[in-house]
Amino acid sequence: MTNIRQRLSVGDEEQEDPTIRDHIDFIQTQNLPWQDASQWGLSETGKLKRLSHDPETGELSALVHFDGTAEITLEPGRDLEFLVIEGALSVDDERYDRYHFGFVPAGRNPRITTGASGVIALVFTSPLQDAARLTAEAIEQRSTPKRDLNNGVWDGDFDKFNLGSMKEGARMRVLREDPFTGETTYLTATMAFRRGSQAERHPISQEFFLLSGELAGEFGIMQAGAYCIRPPMAKHGPYGSPTGALIFFRGLGGPQVTHWEDAAPFRFDPEFNPIIPDDLKPYSRPVPRTQVY
Repeated sequence: MTNIRQRLSVGDEEQEDPTIRDHIDFIQTQNLPWQDASQWGLSETGKLKRLSHDPETGELSALVHFDGTAEITLEPGRDLEFLVIEGALSVDDERYDRYHFGFVPAGRNPRITTGASGVIALVFTSPLQDAARLTAEAIEQRSTPKRDLNNGVWDGDFDKFNLGSMKEGARMRVLREDPFTGETTYLTATMAFRRGSQAERHPISQEFFLLSGELAGEFGIMQAGAYCIRPPMAKHGPYGSPTGALIFFRGLGGPQVTHWEDAAPFRFDPEFNPIIPDDLKPYSRPVPRTQVY
């Protein structure tokens, strides 16, 4: 199968299923090893924790760390999406600090540098077929202004994604929606002790990163730093959180639609039993809950 981002071009309305990366539900990023970032086409001076990678298309999701001032190189023809967790980076002359979200479309080829204090960021790179043939207008259409998570309104429309049942206990903020594919990146914040009652399926692949709090689901209790990526129509949920949770979502392969179905009753204390590919099993273990005593 071909990744839709490889096929995007002006006027191309064809939608194809994304190449399916390994199903991960879930792994704690704290347990993953740091690797040399240069082997993933980012820089010779940084390191990263690989979250997910598609060897066929070269798509990469990673937690990236640069200790000090550095220039981040990126292979031509790639989209770059990122969320700064600590420190700062600059895209040309625009600075992105902690909890700033950015998206640099293929074809723009900016200069990306880190601040003197370095940076830790969630980074997602995706190759785009025929990126060199995109017009300046198309590149501008796909550009997204900086989003400052420290400010802004939680005005995302749950009903648009058939997630209306979450409205009473959660808020959404859309960070990016691709005008060609409909792929959407968004944040969801849930209230403490909210619990779901049904499982979900989506006809697209979806990945998420738990930024804060804890989240209980059928595969265990996720703590901040948990990462998931699911293939299309993978069943997941219901979920709940005794602490509240802040979750970063990315849809891959088209606009998000949600299908609901009955599931086993929700539990706040599920057993740890994640879905993990063989190469990540050595790193699959729970991390301690945050203690307040």
